[in-house]
Amino acid sequence: MKKEYRSKAKIVADIIEAVIREGKGKPSKIMMDANLSYERMNKYLGYLVSSGLLQFSDDEGVYIVTDKGLKFLDEFKRFEKLTRAFGLEL
Repeated sequence: MKKEYRSKAKIVADIIEAVIREGKGKPSKIMMDANLSYERMNKYLGYLVSSGLLQFSDDEGVYIVTDKGLKFLDEFKRFEKLTRAFGLEL
């Protein structure tokens, strides 16, 4: 069985979607839902927080999607739909 490649943008979208599903994302749940190793998840979470797509709540130990993160996800889904219309994969 061939392993499906995910672009960095798709991984970012998967992480944001995982956080949205729960309302607030705990690292262990994000790791499972986004299908990432612990090390890779931490790398991406750091990037997403520094980019302003996610926010980390120290009080609760959870990640929250920002407005910028929601906008990214909307635009990503639009672009993904467009590429599929032309028979391309992201």
